[in-house]
Amino acid sequence: MKVRVGTDIVAVDRMEKSIEKESFVRKVFHPDEIAYCQSKSRPAASFAARFAAREAFFKALGTGLYTQGMGPQDVWVENAENGRPHLKLSAAAEKLLSQLGNSNQCDVSLAHDVNFATATVVILSF
Repeated sequence: MKVRVGTDIVAVDRMEKSIEKESFVRKVFHPDEIAYCQSKSRPAASFAARFAAREAFFKALGTGLYTQGMGPQDVWVENAENGRPHLKLSAAAEKLLSQLGNSNQCDVSLAHDVNFATATVVILSF
């Protein structure tokens, strides 16, 4: 079994400026993420955590965000009914993940405060 870990941190104030541009939001985030984040009292913190999750996923894979033709729309965060976040992957991201091993388990943890948002992704390959 292999364990791969990726982590990232994003400044919330920087994300606040970025999400002022609707084109940025639509280019980077999944429509479900946009709806979720915009429903929060501090949308920038939620957007920042989800952006960090993308970066952390690709770091755990050992690739960059824009590797093999993939971009930020290939990974997104959804919340289960209990509120726990989990990663959703495009077919291209699933294929890249499958190259690590026959069976993979991917988990994500998000956190944010006033100034920073962070995400950690753990991939177990069997």
